Amino acid sequence: MIQTGEQRRLSAGETITIPAGTPHQFWNDGPGDARSLQYFRPALASAAFFETLFALAQRGELDRRGMPRPLQLAVLVPEFGNEIRPVSPPWPVLQAVAALLGPIARRRGYRARLQLAD
Repeated sequence: MIQTGEQRRLSAGETITIPAGTPHQFWNDGPGDARSLQYFRPALASAAFFETLFALAQRGELDRRGMPRPLQLAVLVPEFGNEIRPVSPPWPVLQAVAALLGPIARRRGYRARLQLAD
């Protein structure tokens, strides 16, 4: 099990368990594609969050770090923030930004849940 502040590099076939509530992030630092099989227990809205994130990636709407643009983030935070939160910026900052930008984002047509294109 991983502890707060610990960094791990996984190779093919390795597994890791991250306790609920532990801030974490993952990335591929290699030149090729990486594949990951993840289980969320309880899953809650995790599938909807990742489908939305992958739909944004498919549309080219994530920055180089894989983060949504501010208006998109403003509608994601209240929808998924009780389960999945970005590691940075700090959570109170994200909540404040979402409260301010959320109404603007919704008026401009941003939605919290998206589906992958076929």
